[in-house]
Amino acid sequence: MSDSEPPRRKTLSLKSPVAAPGGPPPLERMVKPSARATVFTSHAAPPPPPAPAPTGDWKCKPCGTRFDPPTDIPDEDSVRCPSCNARLGLAADFRADPPNVAKLRARWLKKA
Repeated sequence: MSDSEPPRRKTLSLKSPVAAPGGPPPLERMVKPSARATVFTSHAAPPPPPAPAPTGDWKCKPCGTRFDPPTDIPDEDSVRCPSCNARLGLAADFRADPPNVAKLRARWLKKA
């Protein structure tokens, strides 16, 4: 700092407990609630319903979703995954007996 520059004012910190002159009083620090404080309710929440049993004879290779290929589409149309919308193959390849798994991006699940 040279002699020609005016003196600088003191920089105030936002966390400073000292109030700025002519300004509002400093904010008080908020106290966090205790981590052990637990709120108990008189009624317990019912448990969530059980997940539905998985259905479907096919499993999408990209995302793992189980599905049944639609039966009402023509053989030339593509079958898509209901979850990730990936193209899994042609409807004719799913309907073939045995299914042409070399052309499909889905796995046939064996019935147990």
